[in-house]
Amino acid sequence: MIDVSLPHTRPTSSPHVAEFVTRVLERLKPLTSEPEIHNHVHEENTQETDERTQAVKLLKTVLKWLMASAGRTFTTPVQQQLQLLPLLFKIAPVEIDESYDEMKQDARTCLSLMSQGLLYPEHIPLVLSGLEEMRGSRSWHARFSVLTFLQIMVFYNLFTVLSLPTEVLRVQKLVMQLLLDEQLEVRDMACTTLSGLLQCQFIPLDSSLQTQLQTLSQTCVPKARGELASTDLVRRHAGVLGLSACILSSPYDVPQWMPQILMELSEHLNDPQPIEMTVKKTLSEFRRTHHDNWQGHRQCFTDDQLLVLTNLLVSPCYYA
Repeated sequence: MIDVSLPHTRPTSSPHVAEFVTRVLERLKPLTSEPEIHNHVHEENTQETDERTQAVKLLKTVLKWLMASAGRTFTTPVQQQLQLLPLLFKIAPVEIDESYDEMKQDARTCLSLMSQGLLYPEHIPLVLSGLEEMRGSRSWHARFSVLTFLQIMVFYNLFTVLSLPTEVLRVQKLVMQLLLDEQLEVRDMACTTLSGLLQCQFIPLDSSLQTQLQTLSQTCVPKARGELASTDLVRRHAGVLGLSACILSSPYDVPQWMPQILMELSEHLNDPQPIEMTVKKTLSEFRRTHHDNWQGHRQCFTDDQLLVLTNLLVSPCYYA
């Protein structure tokens, strides 16, 4: 019996899971302290190399243990278990050699199971702290994994997170920060995440959010090539992705705010890539999801807006 309190009995004296995890984390420090995970082998007979090698071996065992215990309602030692999150995010996307494949797969499985775990309110801040830490990772694969983890974690614990307004704001801030990521794949996943959170009304689509996204989308992109131009292009693309997320969050109706956002998106149709492609994909998806009830949806648009949409959505070769 481990850490189990039964009526009319004395508490168990040992073993205690929290103490065990603390000792394990101490021995994993050679890995947790490294910016990136590398495959360590006995090339040199040094104490440092030996410690890292032993830590890798221990980690393989810990991953098996986590897969057996993750995915359930977290118990007393959740604080210690969640300290492993940053390490898992470092391992899961790493691309080195075939000898690391099993460990990578185990880390991905652990992340998947942990994201589906039912959390108590006091655990939500701990999870978000781990995700916020990994937002600054140098590996874009790790930042991408943060978003996939966040999606599942929020939807599995939707009402628990919604009961904590401060944590809802942290989730929104995290998604918006990753929407501005320098890596295109991360920005695209942030758009998908934001769309899902808007659709379930986890994040309210209020005037403040719309203004923030519109401001980003209006960022001027200099013609000169360089770091500044690249940064401005990322900000402009982030704003367009945010507006696209708003459109995609209402696939079968036309809220009051949608016509104006569609008009704003249409202004970016001739922007540089990848903005142009984002706008085309969004308009194509809008046409697909609203086609069946278009006779009713068109009543939500003015004549001028309908003219713009017709020019955008109807291919010129349609009448050929």
